[in-house]
Amino acid sequence: MILKLRINVILLDAGVLGGIQIMTMDTIGILLQNGYEVHFYTSRLCQNVAKYLGKYVGKPKVINLPHYQNVTAQMLRYYFMKIKEGISLNMHGDIQPIMSDAVYFHQFNVDYRIRSPIRERLKILPQYALRKSFINKLKKERKTVLVNSSWTKAEAKYFWNLEAKILYPPVHIEVKKELPRENSVITVSRFSRDRGLERVLTLAREMKDVKFILAGHVQDESYFKELSEKKGENIHIYPNVDEETKTELLARSKVYLNPTPYIEGLGVSVIEGMNAGLIPVTRNVGGVIDFVPSEFMFNDYNEMREKVELALRNWSKDSQQEMRKRVSRFSPLNYEDNLIKLINELM
Repeated sequence: MILKLRINVILLDAGVLGGIQIMTMDTIGILLQNGYEVHFYTSRLCQNVAKYLGKYVGKPKVINLPHYQNVTAQMLRYYFMKIKEGISLNMHGDIQPIMSDAVYFHQFNVDYRIRSPIRERLKILPQYALRKSFINKLKKERKTVLVNSSWTKAEAKYFWNLEAKILYPPVHIEVKKELPRENSVITVSRFSRDRGLERVLTLAREMKDVKFILAGHVQDESYFKELSEKKGENIHIYPNVDEETKTELLARSKVYLNPTPYIEGLGVSVIEGMNAGLIPVTRNVGGVIDFVPSEFMFNDYNEMREKVELALRNWSKDSQQEMRKRVSRFSPLNYEDNLIKLINELM
């Protein structure tokens, strides 16, 4: 009898189908299809996440853990957690200080925030102390540290002197048929004040001959209401958009605009836009530097408008292919190859 190797996949919060949850479900599904026994450790598992996993053959053994609403309480509780059998993958090392054979970091926001004013700093000092102890243990025990981009890899080195490996996540946007392209600019984002969506409204007032699209999950109802009341006639808003509609909106647009002032470790929505054949316009910081052409990156609002105009002029059938080629490293097949290679290295 051949015993299957057990892989423990850890993601405490699977209560919403976001980018980290999709990557984790892809990881579980790929491991199951490659013959591994998978144990999934989580404290929240919503129906949408479970449904997404259902597209793969096989099921993991789900280990239900206590859920903590407070992030600091959760970190303190699971700091002492140990899994002794099999190989363990911690899929969210940023807020899960759980010792594992491989730990994936998506970004280092706490390390930016620790430089905030004293009142903000005091709030996160307990989290920071737990992370510091956890990361020091990772270095001491020489565990494998994984990140999503060269930007995050550099941040790991800068903040913690951590040597990390890049494991690009899988991104799923497939345009099955080409649709007529409109002179339109799309932004896919959660409706939250940190995303800078009011910049899109300002830009639309100045570029009245261009159609602007805002689509995504409504996280902040009051912010969404403000945007809806202030928008001009050339802005079209799609709240809580489903995947099919989102894909069609991308397939009909020419430019993907990422207006956020927030530093992202990767920028999955930008990759989705490029995979749909759009030219991306984004700030020149964060994980996007790995794949966005430098001529379409901006530093401030005035430059953002110039880059959007440039992208609209430069969109073509050839640019579609170039953008898709630039993000081919994020294909699910590429992720599967690299994930299985990682498991073999950890054995």
